[in-house]
Parts: sequence; C-alpha cells; structure tokens
Amino acid sequence: MRRLLFVGLLLTTCCTSRPARVEQVQLITQDLDNFWAAYPAALRDTAQAYRIFQEQYFAKASPGLRDYYARKYQNDPVQFARRITQRPRYYTSIRQTTLAVAAQKPQILSAFRQLQALYPPARFSHIYFLVGGFAGSTAQPPGLLIGLDQTANGPGVDTSELTLVQRNRCGPITDLPSLITHEMVHNVQQRNDGMLLSAAIREGMADFVAELVTGTLGNNARLHAYGNAHAAALWRAFRQEMRGTDTHNWLANSAQETTEKPCDLGYYVGYKICQAYYTKSADKKQALATMLTTHDFPAFLARSGYAGISRTP
Repeated sequence: MRRLLFVGLLLTTCCTSRPARVEQVQLITQDLDNFWAAYPAALRDTAQAYRIFQEQYFAKASPGLRDYYARKYQNDPVQFARRITQRPRYYTSIRQTTLAVAAQKPQILSAFRQLQALYPPARFSHIYFLVGGFAGSTAQPPGLLIGLDQTANGPGVDTSELTLVQRNRCGPITDLPSLITHEMVHNVQQRNDGMLLSAAIREGMADFVAELVTGTLGNNARLHAYGNAHAAALWRAFRQEMRGTDTHNWLANSAQETTEKPCDLGYYVGYKICQAYYTKSADKKQALATMLTTHDFPAFLARSGYAGISRTP
C-alpha cells in the first residue's frame, strides 16, 4: 500500500514536531506495509513468528512504531507474535479493511479543520498507523500511534477468536476520524492531576470534542446506551471514588466487561460532565476553550452542574 499524501507532501520522512497547520500533518502507513509483508511468513511458521516480526516489522519501524513497541511490549517480539498468531482468522480477514485507511483521509482532515476553527490554538501531531496486537492507540511524543487492528471491523471480518471486550471495542474503519480526533484532543488538553475525576473528564472531553467535530462518538457510543439508562446510579458510585487515585473501576478496566455492562464507564461520566458544562454555556467557543485549558477539574465539575441526570441537549 502506498503512503498517503497531504496536499502534495510526499511522506518520505517522519518528524516529531507538532505542525501548526492541518495540511502539514502526515499520515504514515509504512508500518502497515511492513506488517502485511511479514504476516504470511509468520503465519506459515508460528514458532519463528517472533523472529520474522522482529526482522521484517520492528527492525524497519517508523519512529511511531518504535515508541509503541518499547512502550507496549518492552521491545519483546515474543509477546507481540503470540498476540498475532493466536488469532489467525481475525488477522487474515482484516487485511483489506486496514488497507482502506486512505478512504478516511478527507474525513480526518475535515475533523481537524473543524477543531482548529473552534479552537485556533490547537496543534496537531503526525499519525502513525500500525498493527498493535490489540494494545490500543495512544498519543505520544512521536505522534498519534493508532493500533489499526482494533478499528478494523467490517464485512467479511471474522471476530470469532476475539474476547468479548475485544469484539465490543472493535469498531469499523469508519470510526477512525472520531478515534483520531479523540487521541488528538489528548495533545491539546491539560494533564491529569492524579485523581479519578480528572482522568474521567479528560477521556470524556476527548469523546465530547470528537463528537462535536465529527458528528459521532465512534465505538464509544456503546457506553452511552448503558450509561443513559443508569446515569443516576453511575453518578452515585462515581462520586464516592472520584477524588481518589484508583481508576480501576472506571477506566482501562476491560476485565469488568460483561454482556450486561460495558467497561470504561468513566468515559461516559466524563463526557456527561463536559456536555453539561457546554450545554449551559452561552458562548460555545469560549466553553470549548475553557474545557481544553482547565486544570482545576473539581471546579470544572462544579461549574458544569452535572448531578447524574441524563439529558440530551
């Protein structure tokens, strides 16, 4: 698959600076090319898959994949290979879906332009698309590191080898603009102060802003069906823990996913706090700026007036 171009800019180099203009953002897909070149040999010889991925994928890695490999796998190809080779039907079936990244470029650019129009100080990172073995996506110094195999659902994709939470989190490729905007917001907003409250508001804010500029919550819409039906009870439970530092009941808690109740409901609570603040603000542009620059999360919650009541603006 050829690399994507932005306004005639050939993506032959990668840098870690944060572009001021949307048109300077690079979508870097070389790691996808290298993964799919290595994958058939790894599938034929699973005992040596770790060596094949090390030599043909990680040794040729972009700066984004190098960061991801160190951060998520501590540079251990055995762990990565195990995650890939235990799902042969899934990975074989998503190749064409992952190669459809190019079709999402206009929507991604449009979302960034809308975000910068609403919040002119916004700066953007380069985007690295990679296969991450269901280790997620993240915003890091090299740029946005997007584990595309976790957003690769679509016609013909076989999810039978995935766990319940993996199936539920595995969104279609058309979720990319929302997902990428969510991650980009993390590069704009203020840092977590260590409390559950700030962590949930940051994640919910990223969802809220992504929906604001793309019109969709992407795969996290699944949290809202449950959340809206249990808003009061969730708020009572969240309020008891929100000033502590333990986030395990609310964020990155995939072990708590069931068929009746999704994990990651801190995203929902944080979203509703941001939605309440934005809805009651007369100056929407200023409301967004305040949201993205807030570092006093308890004060932001107080100004939002959120009290566990689910309302649609």
